[in-house]
Amino acid sequence: MAYLVIEHLEDISEWLWLEYRHVSEWWKDKLIFTNVLPEERERLAELGSVLTESVTEFPFDRSKIIVLDLQAEEELRPEEIGEDTVIVVGGILGDAVPRGRTREFITSKMEGVKVRHIGRPQYSIDGAAIVAKLISEGRRLAEIEYEENPTIKLDEFSEITLHYAVPKLNGRLLLTPGLIELQKRELGYEEEISDGEPDEF
Repeated sequence: MAYLVIEHLEDISEWLWLEYRHVSEWWKDKLIFTNVLPEERERLAELGSVLTESVTEFPFDRSKIIVLDLQAEEELRPEEIGEDTVIVVGGILGDAVPRGRTREFITSKMEGVKVRHIGRPQYSIDGAAIVAKLISEGRRLAEIEYEENPTIKLDEFSEITLHYAVPKLNGRLLLTPGLIELQKRELGYEEEISDGEPDEF
């Protein structure tokens, strides 16, 4: 199976941690974090392997690297992914309007790598990692369902809209476990964040 690299580019907020933990449930021992500060190593090591170097500096064989970039011209295809392929996802919490930060911080600094997109919607970090995993297992991009900007009910009276796409499997949204509880707490609900149940896959 291929490896997934997350180029860590944000502070570890509660939201980011939930996304990273979800990625680790899908990629297990094939997950690598790069560009990690010394004080973050121990925590991220709970989820995957950790490297201080940026993926743009580390001496991976660049012919085996695929960077996922929303601005890429070609889509990611299953036949491009081998046992030793390294798929790179930017550890970036996206904006409602994408700002091209993957290109700025990763793609533009990595000559010789393949650059691919996984559709035109913007995914969260864990969403992109899930789509990449499904493609690595043989699914084609056109076969992968998703919902763009899904609205999630918090209770009988309240709801939130997520400003990105969420992949679906067998008709079910693969939401970040714990995200709804986090949103409720931030909105003043009297609930603690639960660990959430891992998705079945």
